[in-house]
Formats: sequence, structure tokens, C-alpha cells
Amino acid sequence: MSSRTSTSAPAPVADTGFRPWHLYVLLSMVAATAAVIVSKHTHPAALLVLSAAVMAAGAVGFTVHRALTGFAGGLAHDDTPLRDRERDAMLGDKALVLRSIKELEFDRATGKVSEADFHDMNARLRARALTLMEALERQETAAPAAAPRVQTHACKACGTINDDDAKFCKQCGHKVG
Repeated sequence: MSSRTSTSAPAPVADTGFRPWHLYVLLSMVAATAAVIVSKHTHPAALLVLSAAVMAAGAVGFTVHRALTGFAGGLAHDDTPLRDRERDAMLGDKALVLRSIKELEFDRATGKVSEADFHDMNARLRARALTLMEALERQETAAPAAAPRVQTHACKACGTINDDDAKFCKQCGHKVG
């Protein structure tokens, strides 16, 4: 298992649109400016504290917005389609993590890894794999026009559809290809 597997994050999605936090920052700045204009003959330190309080109120408003959006059905920025290169990188990461899980299980079976280490690494790897699979699934449902990138072929022994890079059938274990 490499350290890249357990520490790498998915590729960032290009952000080109207007986000909710932009609105909250803008409104906070306008409110802070209005508060400074309205409070005449005030000490500059008090004006700074007043502006900081108004900006903090904007941050609280954005936090409440995020919480309510999360409860209402997810965040909108997760639905932006990935570019092909980013999707391919995520698919590569997914394959690497799944391969690492298999290697870790083999190492535990041969006694190379202790039970405590196995459970710790296995939990992290499975969480990472689940995160990648959910992100890929969200992107596939957000952009249904995208053609599947993984080619498949059927096992000659049992007819199960396997991935193109599979060496053995996932159902019966016969060699494919």
C-alpha cells in the first residue's frame, strides 16, 4: 500500500460560477459599510469592531445557509460535471484503492499485517473507496449523456459481464480474455 492511496484527495472541480458564499460576503460588506456610514463621530477602533461583527454575522448566515441546504438535499456544488481528465483521475484512484484493499487482505492472510493495523488501514481505504464511488456516481447522474468509459466483456464459462481489465471472472473465477 502506498501513502498516496490513503492521503490523496479527488481532483478539484473547476469553479467558474457564482456561489452562495459570494452573496453572503457581498451582503456583509455592504452592511458593514452602511453601519460605518450611519455611526458618525465614532472612534476608529469601534468602527473596526463594528465592521468585524457585521462580517461575522454574514459568516453565521452563510453557515446556517449551508446547514439548511445540507438538510434539504445536498449541496449544489457537488452536481457540477467533472471534466474527462478529472473523471479519469478519479477512476484511476478508485482502481488503486480497490487494488490496495485486496493487497491488504492478502497481507493479513499471510500474516504480514497485524489485526489492529489491518482494521485501521482497511477502514481508511474503504472510506476512501466509498467516497470516490459516490462522487463518480453523483457525476454520472448529473451528466447522463456521458458514455461509459470502462469496456466490458462476458466470461466464456458463466456469461458474467466483467471489466475489460479483469484477468479472472468475478463470478466463477475462470480466466477471461
